Amino acid sequence: MLCNKITVIVNDLKKEHQKTIELVTVKVGSGNSAEEIKKAKLKTHGIIAKDKAGKVIATVDGHSYGKAKILEVLAKLQK
Repeated sequence: MLCNKITVIVNDLKKEHQKTIELVTVKVGSGNSAEEIKKAKLKTHGIIAKDKAGKVIATVDGHSYGKAKILEVLAKLQK
């Protein structure tokens, strides 16, 4: 579940990584985002990174991070 600030960064990274990983952005408050946030034990919103089977690989709470942190999460997903 990503806020608008982080969504912009992720959308830019989609172009670069689209062949190796599927990046999906979900606006907080849409769909089942509240349930996903609760299950991932995030305080309000942030990144919930899952593998192809749906297992949570990494979470990042809030939105006080930038591109470097997102790239760190992508690296975990690509292992």
